[in-house]
Order: sequence, then C-alpha cells, then structure tokens
Amino acid sequence: MNRSRLTFLLLFGIICTVSLAQTNKSSGKLKRTDCFFGVHFDLHASEDITDAGRTLTAEMIDTFLTKVRPDFIQIDCKGHPGISSYPTKVGFHVKGFEKDPLKLFRQETEKNNVALFMHFSGVWDGKVVKEHPDWAIVKPGGERSTEKTSFFSPYLDTYMIPQLKELSDYGVDGAWIDGECWAVEPDYGEASLKRFTAETGITEIPKTSSDKYYPEFMEYTRTLFREHLKKYINAIHLYNPSFQITSNWAYSSLMPEQVTIGVDYLSGDVTPQNGVYRSAFEARCLAPQGKPWDLMAWGFSWNGGKMPMNIKSSIQLQQEAAEIMAMGGGVQFYFQQNRDLSIKPWLATSLSEIAAFCREREKFCHKGIAIPQIALLYPTASFQKNGSRPYANGTEVLQGTLNLVLDGQHPVEVLMEHHLRGKMDKYPLIIIPECDYLDASFLEELKKYVTGGGNLMIIGTVTAKLFEKELGINSLGKAADGQTFIATSDKIGTIRSSLAPVELLPGTQTISTFYNSADFRDKGTNISSSVNKIGKGSVTGIYFNAGSGYLEYKSPVLRDFISNHITELFPGQIVKVTGSHLVHVTVNKLNGKTYVNLINVAGEHTNQAATGFDEIPALKDLKVQINTVKKPSGILLQPGNLALNVNFQNGVSEVLIQDLPIYSILEIIP
Repeated sequence: MNRSRLTFLLLFGIICTVSLAQTNKSSGKLKRTDCFFGVHFDLHASEDITDAGRTLTAEMIDTFLTKVRPDFIQIDCKGHPGISSYPTKVGFHVKGFEKDPLKLFRQETEKNNVALFMHFSGVWDGKVVKEHPDWAIVKPGGERSTEKTSFFSPYLDTYMIPQLKELSDYGVDGAWIDGECWAVEPDYGEASLKRFTAETGITEIPKTSSDKYYPEFMEYTRTLFREHLKKYINAIHLYNPSFQITSNWAYSSLMPEQVTIGVDYLSGDVTPQNGVYRSAFEARCLAPQGKPWDLMAWGFSWNGGKMPMNIKSSIQLQQEAAEIMAMGGGVQFYFQQNRDLSIKPWLATSLSEIAAFCREREKFCHKGIAIPQIALLYPTASFQKNGSRPYANGTEVLQGTLNLVLDGQHPVEVLMEHHLRGKMDKYPLIIIPECDYLDASFLEELKKYVTGGGNLMIIGTVTAKLFEKELGINSLGKAADGQTFIATSDKIGTIRSSLAPVELLPGTQTISTFYNSADFRDKGTNISSSVNKIGKGSVTGIYFNAGSGYLEYKSPVLRDFISNHITELFPGQIVKVTGSHLVHVTVNKLNGKTYVNLINVAGEHTNQAATGFDEIPALKDLKVQINTVKKPSGILLQPGNLALNVNFQNGVSEVLIQDLPIYSILEIIP
C-alpha cells in the first residue's frame, strides 16, 4: 500500500472516530421510552448508617458505566424502611454522610450520557408511620400498621410529593416507585369507612374475604390507590414534565387493568426464584398494555426464607433476560449496593458480559410486537372477585397454564379482558384457564367469536360450568378432588385434580376419556375432553384442572396431552419446532420483518432449592418449520448473521439449527 493511501485511510479513520464520538455525545441520554438495558441498585437503607458515601468515588462509578454502558441506572433513594440515602431536606435520612452519594451518581451518569432513576418506596414507609402513627392504615382488628401509609393521611402532600420534587431539583431523570399496588392493604380507619359507606350505602363492613361485600371493599380500595397514583404522577409532571416516573407493577399481572393514568413506562421486578418462567409470564402481561416496558431480573437467588442470598451466574441471568427480550421488552438487572452506597467493583465484569449478550440481540427483538396466534385469557374479573387483597392476588393457576402451553412450544400471549374485547377474531385460538366468573358481556362476545369461526379451549371443571351450553354438555356432575390417568398416543400418566362426571348431548364429540390405571388396556368411560362445533367454530373442553396440575407437578404426559389438543384446534401455527421439548417460541413483527425467537429453557431454574447454576446444556439439531407462504429471500440466524439453508415446500420454510446455546433469533428476509 502506498504512503498517500495509508495516510488517507488513517485520517479517514480518525475523522470517523471523532464523528462517531460526537454523534454519541450529542445524542444525549435516552428517554426511558427508548431504553433497552439498565442496572438497578438499591439498599433499603437503615437509619444507623453513619458513613454514607465513604468508599464511593467518581472513578468507581465512571469505570462501571464505561465498562457496562447501560442506558440507565436506578439507585437507592428511599426503601421500605423510609430512610433516604442522600441528604434530603424533606424526609428522614441515614445518620451520617461522608459525601453525597446522589450528587456523585448524578455527576458521573450525566458525564456518560446515562439516565439516572431513583428507587423510592411509596405506600410502604416504615419511618413515616413510626413518627406519625395516625398516618398509618388501620387493620381489620383495629391496630395501626407499622409499614403502610393511609390514603387519608397527609403523606402525599407533605412528604412524598415534596421529596420527589426535591429529587427533580437534583437533576435526576425519573423515579421507579416501589412498595405500591402490591403493598396496598384495605384501610379500616374512620375516614376510610365513612367514605366507603357514603359511596356504596354499605354499613356492614367486611373484614375477611368470606364476608359479604368484601369484593366491593376491595374495589373501593383499588379506587383509592388509583387516586393516590394519579395525584402524585400528575403533580410531578406538572412540576417537571420531563421527569419520567412509574409505579412498580402498575398495570401488570399484579394490577391487571387498562392503563388510565399517565405513568411514563411500566416495570416490575421478577421474583428471584424460577426467574425464567416468571419472566415469561410477566413479560406477556406487560407487553400488550401499550406502554414502553421493562422487567428487572434479580441478580441473586433468594426465596425469602433461610436460603442465603447467592449471586446468579451470567448465564443464568442471560436465560431470564431472553424470556423478556423475546416479547419485545427492555431488561434491567438488580444488585444491592453496599451499606455505604458504593457498588461492588466486580459487578462491572459480570454485567458487561450480560450486556454484550443483550446488546447483540437488541435490534432483532426490542419493541417487537407479537403476531397473533394463541391468546391465553387473564380472567381479571374472576381473580378480583375471589381475591383476598386489592392487588397482587394469586395468579399461580394462570402461570401453570402458560407454562403448559409454552412447554408445548406454542407461541402464546397473555391477554386481559380489555385486550381481547373487539379483537378476538385476530386469534385463531383463545384458551380460557381455570376460573369461575366472566363478565356477561365478555361471555357473549366469546360466543359470537366461536360462531364466526373462532376456537375456544376451556380448561377446568369449574370453568366448564360457564360454557355448558357451548360445550354441548347435557349434565355436569358435582366436582370432587381425585386422582386419575390421562394418555397420549405413547404416554400415560397420573393427574390429581378436581373432577366432575360429564354427560354430553348428542352431536358433541368425545375426544378422550380418563384411564382407570396406568395401563393402556384399562380405558375408562369418564370423559376427559370433548369438542362441540358451533357455527363456523368450535369449543373444546378439558375436564380437569390442567394448569394448576402442571404448576404443582410438571409432566410430559400432561404437556403433550394439551399440546395435541392445541394442534388439533389450530393446525396452522406459524412455527413448529422439533428436536427438543426445551424450546420456548415467540413470533414477532419488527420493522416490517418477522422474527422467530427461540429460547433454550434447559437448566435448574425450576428447582426452588437451587441457589444458582452456571451451565445450560446447548440444544442440538433443531428443525424449525415456518409458515412463510412464499419462499423468503433468506433466513438468518441472529446474532451472527448466519445464512441458513432453506428447504421450502407448500408454503413452509424449513431450517436446521445445529446449536442453540441460550437464545437465538431467526430473521426472515422477505
């Protein structure tokens, strides 16, 4: 190469580098709307800390940000104890500071164009109710809470909102308000009961979930929380419109409602144990809500009991993140700060590995929208009717049903009633999980959906009562707990469930019956599943509690039993994977292209006793068939841009994936 050409290339490289640096610098911090990768630190600081900021340095923060390159970080501000870890002039802070941690974090994040958010506990504030006992809720027995603030107290106006404004004055970008909907308890204080009676006319105050009017009291409490949320969201937006704020778990599985209040984004922290399946569930509850969203994976294992807190491996966290990214969400990872508010230097290495894994896949998944295939109903009205709390009522049965469908390798969304109203015809199959109540108008819409050509799968003996006519049931006997056997073509196994004898009307087809023992020769007469044609569609009944059964005891027999029924109802699914049963599948649209997300779910994540694992066996030689209708220009395995050989026949493109370590994406080139 001649000297002049070498000089030109060197100068060109320098100019490009400088230009790129200037572009990155001038682009500034991302809004939470566009953030993809973040890190969450919190401490839930206690009052006895006397050396806040002692070992925290600008160099420590800068090194971390430079190595990990997050879009945002969240740091400790005020946890559930109610003690702030910066020198607030509004609330209560730790006893002593050697430096102002918040000022240092703001300085370094600003320099690195990283957005800074605060972890701030809202409804739950132990210090405030200790100093002001009359600000606490009153429990059913008449005692004051030592943790939860009352919506009838001056807490919002004199403490929480002023402190959020103080944080805004620090120049932080926003707040992640913890201890909110999931922490709300009913308030039996005088002011609360007076308003409840005035609004409802009910004077017989319910105190337990079995009492008359308890659902009404829970809905009343939910109304109080919505007012609380709206008040502080509006107040901080009025004070600083650019301050980005959310309430942890608002409009999620814990608060399954249509978004009606102006939170800037949705977020939640996934339980530390079995984070893979829990992430898959929570991601599907947030994704359809129409707001930017992310989920937080705990960086350590802990079951709340005697289990020691142990750091998860990078591989373990990558697998949890895959379930979130595959639904189009952003990811963040939670690690605790040290007691002096410093961060552990070794985290930069671990998180840079995780960041690299996520960033490699970002442009193929972030903000992807699921292509309608199978809808699993989230029966909000049923859960709220039977719930013992205003929010955060148990969704275990629903999670079990989702796990069952996912393990059958079917692309599935979790959709609340407001997501499905007016949009049912987009979904070839809707699954109704175990529940005992659906709104009359919603039931009527489901029936019209079937008549017009839709397919319903009804799971559970109690659920079947809601659809007796549509299922073609002549009589449904009294349900009782019992043990019986189900079978597929090559497997037979035991289930334990609520069971009820079913007698079908003429014309209704029996699909399967229970077995009397684990012997294919010992087939019984009690019906385990049936199908009834209505108009252009069909309704299939599964007459045992498959979701709760699978949650309690995973079984390949139960998995295949339900999967076979799904395939019969909906044979035209976009994707079919063979070669392993350990692949979760999502199919998304993004920037005009179709992406098939494949997640390897091998490993010990379902083992509640495992404090961690650092190895996930790769899956080999997977055959993936995709209904592309036309032969695509190509199919690329991402990340890596690897062009795969495509065998196209009769509208189906087939590729072979030789190795699936954790999470790969098929990019379909039109």
